Amino acid sequence: MACKNCGKNKKKTAKKTAKKTKKEKHNLLYIMNPKCGWCKKADPVVEELTKDGYEIITLDVTQPDQAERANEAKAKHNAQCGTPLFLDAETGNMACGFREKDVLEKWAKGEEMPAPAPRPERPQQGQMHKLEYVWLDGNGTNIRSKVRYIKMTPKQMLTPNTIPEWGFDGSSTNQAETENSDCVLKPVRVWQNNFESRQTPSYYVLCEVMNPDGTPHESNARRKLIKAWTDSNPNKEKYMIGIEQEYTLVDPQTKKPLGWDKYENNTPPPQGEYYCGVGAEVNISRNIAEAHANMCIATDIKFEGFHPEVMLSQWEYQIGVCSPLDAADQLWMSRFLLQRIGERMDVAISYDPKPVEGDWNGSGAHINFSTVSMREDTELGYINILCANFQETHNDAINVYGEGNDRRLIGKYEASSSDNFNWGEGDRSASIRIPINTVKEGRGYLEDRRPSANMDPYEALTYLISTISNVNKELLITT
Repeated sequence: MACKNCGKNKKKTAKKTAKKTKKEKHNLLYIMNPKCGWCKKADPVVEELTKDGYEIITLDVTQPDQAERANEAKAKHNAQCGTPLFLDAETGNMACGFREKDVLEKWAKGEEMPAPAPRPERPQQGQMHKLEYVWLDGNGTNIRSKVRYIKMTPKQMLTPNTIPEWGFDGSSTNQAETENSDCVLKPVRVWQNNFESRQTPSYYVLCEVMNPDGTPHESNARRKLIKAWTDSNPNKEKYMIGIEQEYTLVDPQTKKPLGWDKYENNTPPPQGEYYCGVGAEVNISRNIAEAHANMCIATDIKFEGFHPEVMLSQWEYQIGVCSPLDAADQLWMSRFLLQRIGERMDVAISYDPKPVEGDWNGSGAHINFSTVSMREDTELGYINILCANFQETHNDAINVYGEGNDRRLIGKYEASSSDNFNWGEGDRSASIRIPINTVKEGRGYLEDRRPSANMDPYEALTYLISTISNVNKELLITT
């Protein structure tokens, strides 16, 4: 009996067989470098396979056109191997490195090769970092620093929490007795030193001074400011602080203002032409002020500007506007940078409130300040209440506004008297100046002109914020 479906079955079987025996496409590449030692061993193996009838294309990576084709194939299949590399550009099947003929023949036939083992990660090499620890000594106005080098890997983040604490001899900084002299430097702020980072990464590290038991040292005025600021409801009041720092460039040995020795009796013509003066006859060492500005800006200090002041060789720069703690930190770091520049140029920096006796202006560090209440009030009533309270605490202010400030605050030379407190609109002879814009708008900021150039901003701002906070509590402005 004839099979009706036999012919159909035969055709179906033939079709299935055709699918199985259909030749798979291959594009066999041998990617090599003639300078590679393993490639030299692989070359004769590839020649034998070619003689056996396998079509293998050799790509020499030292030839630009062949290298381009090799890179395209490697990129297509994410091949991370070097040379020699045996890659089927059609299927991505590959064998990395030198292989014997029996293995490569399997590759050439299309047998799947084991995936290459991932490259082991190279251990990250540590790099030396220069850290200059900066702190205030027991005198409260002197800056000290010392340098250490530590090795860090690229993945390590340089923050105050990751920088190790360091010790120092407190008996040499007026912060301890010789018999118990160990003090601790606790990092609190970090700035990159862009002027020395080309060879070795370099950073400035501002530190608080701590006792060995971890408590703040009695000279640590920064902690006092933190407490006063925290207690003053800072999120509501949002203090804004700007500081005008004056200083005088002096000879390191004689302590006389720079350039004064060129004049008869070591005294230049009376002041009047020097303020914001331009020209060699009224200006000395602008290059130092320029270098300081550039270094502060490169270090990410909030540097606002600078200008020559009323006395020859006297200058001013401005820091801010920022929070109280930030303003104090940045002022100290800006002083440090200024003194480092002076070192390089063999010039000393004087913050003496009255660097030259006689008919010459002193040096101050005026504090411009405001709170939300001052900036949003539409009348001067609140500002006048503040000023009245500053009058009541005037002696407290004088105690923390700088040593020797009584020589400057004599009621002359754009300065008020340390014996009396007053405030006035646009008055630069007043203790507190109310700027004209604040008067016109009925709101804004005030300028406290009492602080001297050598004041400790931690101490000064602690007084200022505490006084404002007490007024606010009495007026029930803050909760």
